[in-house]
Amino acid sequence: MKIREIFLDMDDVLNTCTMYALRYVGCTVEATDYTKFNPDWGWNIVNAANHLHPTRKFTEDEFWPLIDRQFWATIPRSQECQWLLDVSAGIVGEENVCILSSSTRDPDCLAGKLDWIQNELPPWMHRQYLLGPRKHFCASPDSLLIDDRDYNVDTFRAAGGQAILVPRPWNTLHKQETMLWLINELAKYSGIFSDIPFPELTAVRG
Repeated sequence: MKIREIFLDMDDVLNTCTMYALRYVGCTVEATDYTKFNPDWGWNIVNAANHLHPTRKFTEDEFWPLIDRQFWATIPRSQECQWLLDVSAGIVGEENVCILSSSTRDPDCLAGKLDWIQNELPPWMHRQYLLGPRKHFCASPDSLLIDDRDYNVDTFRAAGGQAILVPRPWNTLHKQETMLWLINELAKYSGIFSDIPFPELTAVRG
């Protein structure tokens, strides 16, 4: 399959947003340990926090004000981050790789995401980003989205684009091994993997 552009999601693809957020509000989890997130909790981080926090229960209005600019700016990279950047650049060229990330309604989220791009990504990515919730607006037959949310992947495909869902505990691929799945899916677009070191293969859920 031929593609000319690759769009990379940030949160829980290039970084470990969800687990870091849970740790940030006081849950007893590691910022990179997806095995602590039960797939039964679904796409609901507040629900997850209420299961994982040792003493506290949150409402939406109590949880989100704790997620500030400092949080968005300091999320750890995912173990797949560098590999995805290298493979994407190898397939379409650095100039055709773009961050495509949604944001909350809080302006601090947008500012913090820009901080993260500047702090965590290589210089060639510093001006290659689009921040907004309507990812399917970027869909075309020769564009590829790599994202962890079923909705984003489904709507991107429905709009005429190609997409790869990254296995995470809250999506339909939660039983798949993340790196093995990505290797198999991206192999459809390139044969360059022999030149790029693989991160250690880990299951999404133990």
